[in-house]
Amino acid sequence: MEKLDISVLFVEDEELLRAIYERILDKIVARLYIAENGKAGLEAYHKYQPDLIITDIMMPVMDGLEMVENIRQTDNSVRLVILSAYGEAEYFMDAIKIGVNSFLLKPVETKKLISLVEELANGILLERKVKEQENQRKIAEENLRKLNQELEKRVEARTQDLQKEIKERIMAEEELKELNLNLEKRVIEELKKREKQQQLLIQKSKLESIGEMAAGIAHEINQPLGGISMGLDNILFKLSMDGLSEDYIRSKIDALFTDIDRIRQIINHVRVFSRDQKNLIDDEVDINDVVKDSLSLISRQYHNHNIEIAIELSKDKCVTVGNKYRIEQVFLNLLSNAKYAVDERFKHENGINFNKRIDISSKRLDSKVVVEIRDNGTGIPEKHLDNIFDPFFTTKDVESGTGLGLSISYGIIKEMKGDIKVDSVENDHTSVSVILPLKSE
Repeated sequence: MEKLDISVLFVEDEELLRAIYERILDKIVARLYIAENGKAGLEAYHKYQPDLIITDIMMPVMDGLEMVENIRQTDNSVRLVILSAYGEAEYFMDAIKIGVNSFLLKPVETKKLISLVEELANGILLERKVKEQENQRKIAEENLRKLNQELEKRVEARTQDLQKEIKERIMAEEELKELNLNLEKRVIEELKKREKQQQLLIQKSKLESIGEMAAGIAHEINQPLGGISMGLDNILFKLSMDGLSEDYIRSKIDALFTDIDRIRQIINHVRVFSRDQKNLIDDEVDINDVVKDSLSLISRQYHNHNIEIAIELSKDKCVTVGNKYRIEQVFLNLLSNAKYAVDERFKHENGINFNKRIDISSKRLDSKVVVEIRDNGTGIPEKHLDNIFDPFFTTKDVESGTGLGLSISYGIIKEMKGDIKVDSVENDHTSVSVILPLKSE
């Protein structure tokens, strides 16, 4: 696709979102500038004079509204788009007073972001063309004035031509006015539609995550609960047979406490994992431990789906610096995608001569630690490989996913100065490698 001949300034304080949307915008516009806060954005505006500014509201140093207000004091022509998280609607009126052209609710769907940029770019290019025509018209009028001075005898004939030109200009202005009215109506309708879709997607994503985690917890807790139930039945049986001894009671109680402690560990792990991890300080993280913790939540569920999980972890210490639970979230997302892929291939082949398998390995490679999750599922078509990290892009049906998992995982790993590589062959395999910097010893 040919890039739009406009310049765009994107201002966002969250590194994760900057990485995601920089990747998207760079594909569609000719010139892209990035700033991490309002002050840096204002400096970039004065330096580059962009055609379009897309900015977040809540940022350190200088927020988006203050930056926009400073720009509007000297420039009324630049297009402005505000990015706002759900729940910040109180800022919209201030933004409208300042002169913002449009609003987007985060997280922004790729297609809608591209559509809005293209729509505004068309307006910018149209305005640029109109200005060029206006300059040409002024030149023509100046030449006409000089010509009229030299050819006064032809004034009457030329007047008829001028009247025709004025009539055409009035018609063009009327058409432009009607176009602007229709455009404004479409923007209002699109905003309402976008807000409704955002709310539905957010709710669907929440339900999807809760359902996936709940299934794993249920499977993991059932085993110790079964042990507790069986132990109590044995005690009651011994009691009815008058065969209770102090040693027997102590051994059974120790076993029951072991199962109770297992349930407590699972609940504590889920409680810490599900809490907001944004403000936690990064620490040393053993990647092998994170892999094991991830499997502790879902291994029994995968076993019940007849999925063979093969683990080959490095014997060397694979330590990086980051947030353990955010890395665990990445592994759970990748394992969930692998489970979906092998289940789908099993259905397509009717289970004939096909064994579902997921391989997990870790290794140290130079100054990096690499975790590879490989499945023998449906694979990814080559035409989709460039889009798999885009927000809301998914090949699953509506009931199976929202398309946010890989995008969020990509942002988390990029924030930790790492990378994600994908190798896939359709109807054969998919291999996802998570690459993180190794902590210096």
